[in-house]
Amino acid sequence: MTKPIRVRFAPSPTGFLHVGGARTALFNWLWARKNKGTFILRIEDTDVERSTDASVDQIFESMKWLGLDWDEGPYFQSQRLDIYREHLQRLIDSKHVYPAFETKEELDAMRALAEAEKRNPIYDRRSLNLPPAEVQRLMETGTLFVWRFRVPDDGYTDVPETLMGGNAECRFHNPDIGDFVITRPGTLANPGMPLYNFVCVVDDALMDITHVIRGADHLSNTAKQVLMYQALGFEIPSFTHLPLILKNNKKMSKRDADADPRTPVSVSARRDLGYLRESTLNFLALLGWSFPGDRELFTVEELIETFTLERLVKSNANFDEDKYLFQNGWYIRNMPRPEIVARVKPFLAARGLSADGRSDEWLGKVIELEIERCRLLSDFADALEYFFKAPGSIDPKGVKKFLGDPAMADTLNAVADILAGLEPFAKDAMEAPLREMAEARGLGFGKIAQPIRLAVTGRTASPGLFEVLELLGREESVSRIRGVAGRLAAGTLAAE
Repeated sequence: MTKPIRVRFAPSPTGFLHVGGARTALFNWLWARKNKGTFILRIEDTDVERSTDASVDQIFESMKWLGLDWDEGPYFQSQRLDIYREHLQRLIDSKHVYPAFETKEELDAMRALAEAEKRNPIYDRRSLNLPPAEVQRLMETGTLFVWRFRVPDDGYTDVPETLMGGNAECRFHNPDIGDFVITRPGTLANPGMPLYNFVCVVDDALMDITHVIRGADHLSNTAKQVLMYQALGFEIPSFTHLPLILKNNKKMSKRDADADPRTPVSVSARRDLGYLRESTLNFLALLGWSFPGDRELFTVEELIETFTLERLVKSNANFDEDKYLFQNGWYIRNMPRPEIVARVKPFLAARGLSADGRSDEWLGKVIELEIERCRLLSDFADALEYFFKAPGSIDPKGVKKFLGDPAMADTLNAVADILAGLEPFAKDAMEAPLREMAEARGLGFGKIAQPIRLAVTGRTASPGLFEVLELLGREESVSRIRGVAGRLAAGTLAAE
């Protein structure tokens, strides 16, 4: 009988949730949902010095925003120390581990010598060869030590890797692995905290994980973990190591966080810029997974239906910012209007642009004017600002080109008079009387349209002028036009 699928996402709470980590979480979640399996969240927080509650909260928040709901957990490794100590004792009793007493300085010197001699800088087992009496003395006198796993002296360790399927990269020569550390330094009275490769094996085994899906940078760790599965008598799960995510031919990492505020590497920062959950999931799914044909836009439900591990690709994935932005814009344009209105509101509020007193229907019409140009939710705050408050300044190039003649003040006041008496105040009723006025003054319509646009928006470019005036409303439109006319007549407009 086939075992039920059980997968896990196990982030370390030492910072924000990276987009690469989010992809790993997504692939695990999709595999669980595809197979009606179980998706487990485990927080690997044994690195006490670097783990923070704020990071935990941020990881939870990011996953909830993405909609990656977990079925079990969250489990915290810091709350499972008794379990790890029990299994460490099993390794001690079976002589699969031994205490090593070297200081950091001694290890650094050992590594430097190996590199100078062009040897693999693996541990030379000097503590393994200490007399038992000396080992006992060092431990009883409180000398710091770590537990090292004793790797077999010869032979190979094969990683049961599904994606690379028997590739030579999945076979590791045991003498090249070296006896690795599985605890931090400690003493008999104050044991050192267990380390990743050890606790990961214990947790995955006890949580009945059937598939470990994670980044390819963990492949060398997996060889060590396979050895510990064998030493502890645990069943070895299936491993799938995802291709790396590259940007500008370099692996993306948390260190890229401050490189460009418009292209952050954290999920929460992307959300705060106005990337959508839907486009983010779609984009991340295609980083290392392919669908037959050229299709690149999927709903979450379609991703669940079509996702398979067999369609994962071996080559590294390119994080294409232009594609991500394009897809985000597509989702914005194709989202139901009530939904996009609800999502834009917080970004307007963050800029101090209140829609109080305005209906969602009005806001939807305003958004519609700029929706083809906005690819991020945050773009709407810039694009629509003049609908919520009069422009604080007017484009200086526009002033010079279209408002340089003080006589334009009289023309703007005439426009204001027409709009003030227009019934109904609707876009379809505006063009004819304004064109008649322009013709009577010997002006081309563009000679009055641009000054009006500058007066009400402060900009030389905007959506359709009449649509803008209608949505601003009679009182606001007339007030802004008369205000600019007054400053122009007083000679103060150019001073801005």
